[in-house]
Amino acid sequence: MKNKYKIPWHVRQYVKKELMDYKSNKKLVANYKGDTRGLILANMRLNQIENVLNSLNKEDREAAELIFIDKYTQSGAEIAKGLSKAAYYNAMNKVIYLVALEMDLI
Repeated sequence: MKNKYKIPWHVRQYVKKELMDYKSNKKLVANYKGDTRGLILANMRLNQIENVLNSLNKEDREAAELIFIDKYTQSGAEIAKGLSKAAYYNAMNKVIYLVALEMDLI
């Protein structure tokens, strides 16, 4: 099942960046006053990420939060939280794939 979550590299990089920036973007949008196209698009992206995070089972959700919200490296997550290398990369790939689907990028 190695290729189960395979997506084009540029899509993967874009979605991964959106996920890594989720927490800071959420704060920026919350503090922003005004109604612009950029704000609408930012809110849409945040909602798409939240839809995916909310759809995950408990284990995948916890792994996704470690990876994308708390920004643990694989080794850091393994040492601090006991998350195996396989579980780390499976959760990362799954979330990136599901967010890309939610954003209609694949």
